[in-house]
Amino acid sequence: MTAFRLLRGFARPYRRALFLGGTFAVLEVLAGLAQPWPLQIVVDDVLGADAAHRPIGLLVTCCLALVGIVTITALTDYWATRLLSSTGLHIAADLRESVFAHLNRMSLRFHGEHRVGDLTTRVTGDADRSQDLVVQSLATLLPNALLMVGMVVVMVVLDPLFALVALSTTPALVYVVFSSNRKLKSASRRARKADGEVASATSENLSAIQLVQAFSLEDRQLERFGTLTDTSLQAGLEATRYQARFSPAVDMTAVLSTVMVMGFGALRVMDGKLTVGQLLVFLSYVGSMYKPVKSLAKLSNTFSKGTVSVERIGAILAESPQIVDRPGAPWMPPSRGHIELLDVTFTYGREAALDQVSLDIQPGETVALVGPTGAGKSTIAALIPRLIDPTSGSVCIDGHDLRHASLRSVRGQVSMVLQDCNLLRGTLRDNIAVGRPWASESEIDRAVRLALVDEFSCRMPDGLDTMVGERGANLSGGQRQRIAIARAILRDAPILLLDEPTSALDPTSEELIIEALGNLPRERTTVVIAHRLTTIEHADRIIVFDQGRVVEEGTHEQLMWKGGTYRRFHHPRRPDQRVADTDPIDFEWPPLAAAGWGPS
Repeated sequence: MTAFRLLRGFARPYRRALFLGGTFAVLEVLAGLAQPWPLQIVVDDVLGADAAHRPIGLLVTCCLALVGIVTITALTDYWATRLLSSTGLHIAADLRESVFAHLNRMSLRFHGEHRVGDLTTRVTGDADRSQDLVVQSLATLLPNALLMVGMVVVMVVLDPLFALVALSTTPALVYVVFSSNRKLKSASRRARKADGEVASATSENLSAIQLVQAFSLEDRQLERFGTLTDTSLQAGLEATRYQARFSPAVDMTAVLSTVMVMGFGALRVMDGKLTVGQLLVFLSYVGSMYKPVKSLAKLSNTFSKGTVSVERIGAILAESPQIVDRPGAPWMPPSRGHIELLDVTFTYGREAALDQVSLDIQPGETVALVGPTGAGKSTIAALIPRLIDPTSGSVCIDGHDLRHASLRSVRGQVSMVLQDCNLLRGTLRDNIAVGRPWASESEIDRAVRLALVDEFSCRMPDGLDTMVGERGANLSGGQRQRIAIARAILRDAPILLLDEPTSALDPTSEELIIEALGNLPRERTTVVIAHRLTTIEHADRIIVFDQGRVVEEGTHEQLMWKGGTYRRFHHPRRPDQRVADTDPIDFEWPPLAAAGWGPS
C-alpha cells in the first residue's frame, strides 16, 4: 500500500485517461460475462425444444449475439489496454524524472553518503521495475480483478449454494498466494539491495580501471564482484522458488472447483433444480475465473519486485533537500562581488571543518586561500555558491545572506574552475556554453580564444563540434581545464572560484593554464585555492588556514617575511631538521630581495 500511495500522487494528472481506460475495462468485463449466455439459450431453448418447433431464428440471433459480444470485447480490450498501458508508461516516466530531479537538488553531503552506483540503479533499474508494476497493475490487474468479481457476483445471483460450492477451494489458494507473496517480497527486497551493491561495485571498478590494472587488482575485484553477484543470485533463486508455487496451486484449485461444480451441478440437473445451459454457464465461469487468477499469480513476481523498487524510490524522494529556497525567497540583484563570512562554523558530523571564521573579500579583489589538506579551504569554496549551508554564522554577498535569496540567483553570481573539471555528454561547444547556453557565436569564440582552447580544438576533426568522450576521457587534464576556464569566461559572473586549477598538471600544461587564467577579466572578485606559488603569489591577499581557523593573512611578500605558517607551508624542513624560534629568515630569498624587503 505504501508503494501505491506514492504512485497515486503521480497518477493525478492522468485522471481522465484512467477513467476512460477503467470504463472500457468495465465494458470489457461485462461483455466477457455475457459471452456464455448465448450458449445457455441455445442449449436450453433451441436444442431443448421439440424437433418440429425448434426456433431457428433464435439460433441465428444467438450466433449473431455471440459475434457481437466478442467484437465488443475485442474493441474494449484494445482501448482499455491502450489507455491504461500508455498511462502507466507516462506515470513511470514522471516517476523517473522526479527521482532524477530530486537527486540533482540533494546536497553534497547527501551525495557523499550514498554510492553513485546505487543511486544510478534507483533511477534506471528501480524505475524500470516500477514501470512494470504500474503498467501491469493498470493493464492486467484491473481488468482481471474486475472480471473475477463480476463472475462471482453473477454466480451468487444465479445460485448462491452452487456459487459457494464453486468457490469453496478459493481460501486455500488465497493462503498459498499471500504466504508465498510475503516471502517473495522479502527475497525481492534483498535482491534489489544486492543489485544496487553490484551496480556500485561496477561503477567504482570502471571509474578506477587504471588503478585496478596498474596494481593487478583484477582477481581481487572479480572475487569481490562474484560475492556480490552470488548474493543477488541466491535472493533471485529464492524468489523464483516461491514464484513457482503459484501456477500449480492455481491449477489444482481450478481442477477441484471444476470437479465439484461438475458433480454437484449434475446432481442438481438430474433433480430438475438446474438446467443444462445454466450448468454450462457455471462451468464456463469457473474455467474462466481461474485464468485471470493464474495470470495474476504469474505476475506476483513482477508486483513484488515492482513494489520493492517503488519503496526504494520512495525512500529517496522522502529525503528532504538540505539546500532549498525559503518561501518567497527574492531574486538576488546583480552582484558587485563583495563576499563576507560572519562567524561561520561548519561541521561534517562531529568534526568542525571551519571554526568561527570571518572573512571580508572586497569587490574586484583576488584572494588566495592556502593551508594544509583538511584546513577548510574547499569548504569555503562550497559555501560561497551555497552548495552547502554553514552550521552557524552566515555567508553574504553584497550584504545579502545567501540563505534568504533564491538558489538560482545566488549561483548565477559565481563561476567555478575546479581541480577535476567535469565535462558533460555533448560537444566541446556545448560544454563551454553550459553555463550560458544563450551565448552568441562571437562570445563563444572569444572565450575559446582567451582560454587557449583553440590551441587544441583546431587539430580536432570537427573543431568545437567534436563530441566529448565520457567524463572527457579523450581530452588531457590541461585541455579539460582550459574548457573549464572558457566556461568561466563565457559565464561572466562577478565572482570566480578557482579550486586547485593546476595541481594535477604537468609544467607545460600548467604554464598554458596560468596564461589562460591571466586572460580572465580583472574586474571580478576571485577566490583562489592552490598550493603552488605560481597561482597565488600575485594575489592581492593571501589567507592562511589551519585546522579550520585563519592563522595568517597578508600579501605573499609579507607572509614570507613573517616566517610563520605560510613560509613553512611552502618551504617545509626535513624531518631531521630542527626548527628553533630564533632561526633567522632568509632575506636573500629572491622574491623578497626583488621586492626590496630586508632588515632595516
